[in-house]
Amino acid sequence: MSSLFTPDGIARWQDHLNGSTRFAEASANWVGTLLFVESDGSTPTRATLVRVEQGRCVLARVASPSDEAEAEFVLSAGASTWEALVAGQTTPTAAAMAGTLRLDKGNFLALLPHAKAAAELLAAAAE
Repeated sequence: MSSLFTPDGIARWQDHLNGSTRFAEASANWVGTLLFVESDGSTPTRATLVRVEQGRCVLARVASPSDEAEAEFVLSAGASTWEALVAGQTTPTAAAMAGTLRLDKGNFLALLPHAKAAAELLAAAAE
């Protein structure tokens, strides 16, 4: 499993995404910027900025504090939830409904049509 929050892991993840036909098909009609935030009380907060443009991940990097303003969607969860999402043990929609994945910025209804692309985005980190 690649880390969603380290430079090496993010680079491998982006390469895998851009080689994935499943991700390309699922995100073909999506243009958006997401900020993934890992935060829980026991570890420092880590974040990754991702830009998806019509089937490609055109940007993926460790986020800076100013990136929240650029992101259309900010998704935050604890480390165990991110691990479960990457491992395919849950989906973004299920984690959101359970309250373990929070949409801190953005409109849930605007993100919902891209749920399959978001799931493929996270699943690619495990492969």
